[in-house]
Amino acid sequence: MNKIHCSLAYHQLAHNKVETFAEGIIEGFYGNNPPFTVQPKTQAEYEALIATYELRRVAYEKGGSAQKGDFLIAETALMDATDSIAQETDKVAKGDKEIIILAGFEPTKEDSEGTKPGQCVVTVKRGMAGELIPTCAVIENAKHYGCIMTEGAPLPEGVIITASGRIVWNGNEPMPPSPPASPGMMFTGLQLDLTMQREKHFTDLKHDVTYYFYYYAVNATGVGPLSEVVSIVCW
Repeated sequence: MNKIHCSLAYHQLAHNKVETFAEGIIEGFYGNNPPFTVQPKTQAEYEALIATYELRRVAYEKGGSAQKGDFLIAETALMDATDSIAQETDKVAKGDKEIIILAGFEPTKEDSEGTKPGQCVVTVKRGMAGELIPTCAVIENAKHYGCIMTEGAPLPEGVIITASGRIVWNGNEPMPPSPPASPGMMFTGLQLDLTMQREKHFTDLKHDVTYYFYYYAVNATGVGPLSEVVSIVCW
């Protein structure tokens, strides 16, 4: 039986529910110091991430795919910060679900803990409108599936998904100079789809360019390994 810790279920929330959850972290984690004396982000920094996320979400909902990149950058930044707060909460709580709830998180259940998801098996097809549609086989204990797409070149060696779902290169080292990093993302041409569905849709792509796809699965216990890369040329 595994120890109770902060559930990662907030990664599965609808976009318009994320701010409400994050505001609960402001009230819980930042409003109860002690016991939460170590702050991975200051309250002001975390509030700024929430505000940016909300602005980008509204712009994405109104502007469609043209605003998707900025929204995903804001979403990744907020989720990374929330994951780091969850990790600190787990250190303090040491399995005490009351402390986890105090911080604003949902505790996992002792008898429902399992293993991390396994490696995804990925296929990609072309859609009728020119989009690329990757999908992955069902993993029984997965709750949602992340998909990474890169343009023109695969991810460089050393890229991993951390236990909190953050993309890093060679541990936590800076990204290699080629392809160049961009703010909030790791590579030129990189896109993320963190929706719950196994099937993803990528649009506004370039003809005669090769795109590379990677999947990973997530459940309350953690994040599974990156899949083997699958590539396809966009027609």
